[in-house]
Amino acid sequence: MTVDTRTTALQDLYQEWERTGVSPFFPVIESNDGNLVATDRYPALTMFGSCDYLGLSQNPVLKEAAIDAVRRYGTNTYGAQLLCGHTRLHHDVEATLRAMSPLDSAILFPSGMAANLAVITAMASKDDVIINDRTDHVSIFMGSQLSGAEVRTFPHNNMAKLESLLQRSDDKRRRIVIVDGLYSADGDFAPLDQIAALADRYDARIVVDEAHSFGVVGPNGLGVAEYYGVLDRVDAVVATMSKALGSTGGFVLTNAELERQLRYMAPSYTSSRGSAPAAAGATLASLRLLAESGADLRRRLDANVQLVLTGLRAAGVDLMNTRSHIVPVLVRDEDKTVAVANWLMERGVFTATFVYPHVPQNTGRLRIGITAGHTTEECERLVALIVEASREFSF
Repeated sequence: MTVDTRTTALQDLYQEWERTGVSPFFPVIESNDGNLVATDRYPALTMFGSCDYLGLSQNPVLKEAAIDAVRRYGTNTYGAQLLCGHTRLHHDVEATLRAMSPLDSAILFPSGMAANLAVITAMASKDDVIINDRTDHVSIFMGSQLSGAEVRTFPHNNMAKLESLLQRSDDKRRRIVIVDGLYSADGDFAPLDQIAALADRYDARIVVDEAHSFGVVGPNGLGVAEYYGVLDRVDAVVATMSKALGSTGGFVLTNAELERQLRYMAPSYTSSRGSAPAAAGATLASLRLLAESGADLRRRLDANVQLVLTGLRAAGVDLMNTRSHIVPVLVRDEDKTVAVANWLMERGVFTATFVYPHVPQNTGRLRIGITAGHTTEECERLVALIVEASREFSF
């Protein structure tokens, strides 16, 4: 068996962090109270590492809806949805999502990853080409490889290269461009207005993963495609309930033909249990809450984002090209990135630590997840600590 020396070296590095007690990975959450979490190492951390962008995972309305769902339906369903069905809650979540979007149909999956695998393998086969942004989520690349289609990539948000790939693939039955709406490690948007124009010109299809933007971006919170006014020109939107919606599971918004194909033929749907009733109950409550007060929540989130971005940029902290609630603080060196994460935890702030292979080598970063639930004081303290860390560690 051939040993990948890069993998071995990487494992050694992670083990060294564990041995010396500085690893920020796999913390055990002992309790959660609003924005404060207690871990096995730290009794009180302000959470700035989550994807709970609207702060709904701790909302009492969602908690009660989840508990009520368990009382009505138990902790799971009887089997695969194709054979044993799904609950009225699952049915109503799909109906609510369908009513929110100009796309015809909605279908729920147990996770966003399962949804991406299903959509891509349903849309593409050996006679097609899939063209991915190189920083797309790993599940997009997994689905692309499983589809059997030719897979090409373009440098992040490079529209000239995307057009070149479209021009050179006119011999394919179908050209499918797949991008994240909002990139989870960089915080920037895919230029979907330009991508839609290229898709029109070269008769290509578009799939957008709106996992980090659904509920948050756009006039009605439908994502980056809505922000750019091209949602009706997208063939499929994949998103998740585990970010802004404060629950778990994934879903697809698409046309009725593809939805029916997924429901009867996609293995990650037909051969998998659906999401738990508690998750469906929490999701339905979340969607109803967003219909009532989503605009206010998005305004609160935006105010917090602007406070943090303005403060950090004024101090010269490298935030890459973010324009969103995902704020990557670029540290670069992997050891230094881990050291800074621990330094912040010792001072009561929890961030998400991204190092290779989850981001390119020597682009280690702390991903700050700002939420509508953060207070002004919490955001100001975060800024002060990161600015202090940038001077202490010279990044």
